[in-house]
Amino acid sequence: MKKLYTLHAVLRGRVFDGISETSKAYRFTFIPASAAVVDQRLVITGRMGFAIPQRPVRYVENVQATLIATQGGVGVSPIRRQLLTGTAQTAQTAQTATSEQKLEQEKGPETDLQPGLHSFEPPKYDELGRPKVESTDALSFVGVLYFKLTPIDSSTVGLPFDMSSIQLGARLAPTDDLARDIQVLFSDIVLGLDQKSRDQQLVTSSLEMLNRALAS
Repeated sequence: MKKLYTLHAVLRGRVFDGISETSKAYRFTFIPASAAVVDQRLVITGRMGFAIPQRPVRYVENVQATLIATQGGVGVSPIRRQLLTGTAQTAQTAQTATSEQKLEQEKGPETDLQPGLHSFEPPKYDELGRPKVESTDALSFVGVLYFKLTPIDSSTVGLPFDMSSIQLGARLAPTDDLARDIQVLFSDIVLGLDQKSRDQQLVTSSLEMLNRALAS
């Protein structure tokens, strides 16, 4: 049986949606229901649905997705606006863009010369000598999540593949408000779990809001 290693999906709302194109195109969805941190790794539990042409959708329940790697996003960081009305007091720092962040994202070049002429500050560097840009530190965000899935019995969904060791590559390119909020929460959890910037309070509050978003 041919081995399937990775499923690629895009976040739409709270659902990861994708197509596996082999000899045929098989559509699948991963619908997260809850999130937790286990051994300092984000673990999402949900159901996976597989749509085979001319057959009803078949589901696998209680699929666990363990985050094993991430890829940072490139471009302007999503604003940490207030997420999920009614939870502002849970973690105001994680939910609301600070005035400094908004200014950093929106301001143009500093001008201390005559109009039309601009002076630019020299780049700033972190402790390792790397330049700080608009997508680092507090402005960083996640663009792709790589999950290790629990083994899936292909016979239960009618697919001719070995899915005993499979990953989910989840791209975050949100086009709706719920997906944008979830991207921010994923980003804050990843930031809080990072060894160099570990922040248990940020992880706890963001995890609570993520579970509310997944239940919406």
